[in-house]
Amino acid sequence: MPTYCYRRMDNGAPVELTMTIIDRISRELSDGTIILPDGGYGKRDFKAEHGGFVNTPGAWPMYSDAAGVGEHQIPEAVEHARAIGIPTDFTSDGQAIFTSRAHRKRYCEAIGLFDRSGGYSDPQRCHR
Repeated sequence: MPTYCYRRMDNGAPVELTMTIIDRISRELSDGTIILPDGGYGKRDFKAEHGGFVNTPGAWPMYSDAAGVGEHQIPEAVEHARAIGIPTDFTSDGQAIFTSRAHRKRYCEAIGLFDRSGGYSDPQRCHR
């Protein structure tokens, strides 16, 4: 059953409703608003509903566990990335933060990682 995201008309608070398409259509009014379970009204929030997915077009930065390091290794990894000419930041728990496809490709190939099911613009196996 799909989950739909709405914003309350009175205060803008987010509301998530899990319901069938038939239920959604039966609650919708002609102007696109919906009657919420408590009797209030809401407008569908497509950005909240479809945004925030990792690895979809435009969803940069990308956070990578595979290229990440242990929390105690973050300062060393940041320094190493700068030394090899590919500045890379890490989250507080050690995930690598890539800002673009090119950044991901350059950094991963430099440290010996590759994408087995990737395309030409993804990190490739480098024979050294």
